Amino acid sequence: MPVKVAEEHAGEELDCQIFFMDMRAFGKGFDAYYERAKELGVKYIRCRPSSVEEIAETKNLKINYVTDEGKMLTDQYDLVVLSVGLQPPELARKLNSNFGIKLNEHGFCWTDPFKPVESNKEGIFVCGPFTEPKDIPETVTQAGGAASKVLSLLSEVRGTLIKAKEYPPEKDVTGQAPRIGIFICHCGTNIAGVVDVLRVVEYAKTLPDVVYVENNLYTCSNDTQEKIKNLIEEHNLNRVVVASCTPRTHEPLFRNTVREAGLNPYLFEMANIRDQCSWVHMHEPEKATRKAKDLVRMAVVKVRLLEPLQRRKVKVNHNALVIGGGLSGMSAALEIAEQDYDVYLVEKERQLGGNLQRIHFLFNGGKPQEQLDSLIERVKGNDKIHLYTDTKISSIEGFLGKVFVFWMGNSSRRQD
Repeated sequence: MPVKVAEEHAGEELDCQIFFMDMRAFGKGFDAYYERAKELGVKYIRCRPSSVEEIAETKNLKINYVTDEGKMLTDQYDLVVLSVGLQPPELARKLNSNFGIKLNEHGFCWTDPFKPVESNKEGIFVCGPFTEPKDIPETVTQAGGAASKVLSLLSEVRGTLIKAKEYPPEKDVTGQAPRIGIFICHCGTNIAGVVDVLRVVEYAKTLPDVVYVENNLYTCSNDTQEKIKNLIEEHNLNRVVVASCTPRTHEPLFRNTVREAGLNPYLFEMANIRDQCSWVHMHEPEKATRKAKDLVRMAVVKVRLLEPLQRRKVKVNHNALVIGGGLSGMSAALEIAEQDYDVYLVEKERQLGGNLQRIHFLFNGGKPQEQLDSLIERVKGNDKIHLYTDTKISSIEGFLGKVFVFWMGNSSRRQD
């Protein structure tokens, strides 16, 4: 939502208004997004705008609109953002012509209401706005569904094309004094727009055992990754700190870079100066900068004490547990089973179906009860699916790859 971003990043107070006829904040988390904008001072006006005109003298924009009460009003604005509708891409017509992909009456890809990632052509899967206008979360979810369908088709040859990545021999740093390199990211203006990165760089140079410090526009870029590898060799670095965004998404990338340079990947530490500094102290640059220094110092203290670690293989249990036997649960169980894994489907009620049992009609003509009967039949007829109804999970223990689940129903049971 552009107005929300403008409210957060503007250096002065803004008067933001959204003209709308119907608020379609129906996706998961969308209503909270809508409410957050209201808390930031965004005003929502239900109306029908009729025209946007430029005022010659001021270059401002004038909007004429009719309110819910039937009043004709006119307001002036410095900036107007038009949220326009989507139309099918030109590629859709080409795919229709070249591959026989069926399109609906609007020109988007046709899909069955209960098979939203399958086209009319076997082996051709779709997701996102190619089927109809969709937001990012819906598109990502559908992409995962499409990938799952592909994995089911390729289950018999799974892993046959995997090649182990080759790395240079790992340097032995045992007994060496720490030689730390620090790379501080601007992340465009995402970090540098709040945090004084150059001050953090100068501060980092004063920390013990730090032999090299530099700032990068985007530390995660391919060019910077190559640069880091060269600098590790050039300055004989045996510890690396990256101050940038969240390790949840970028730590694997930087660890791989460190390993490609010949260092143990666990001689690396990250300082999250985006989420914990520039984002939470957006309007307090001095505090954000001071905190960034603290986080970098803490990372240096930690990385000085790190020792090389070695990965070991742990036997993984390939069975899957699906909790809930509604539409989503049964669909997930079938997808996993079709990838040749054993699935344990646990439902607390005596009957499968969940909320779908109460839905008898869909606006697009789909017949949910027929779909439900078909799903239940497929679940019960699949040898890979072990079904437990009238059963509740009592506890879950273990760790990723080896989870122990205890459940209670007609008989108590522990399952790995």
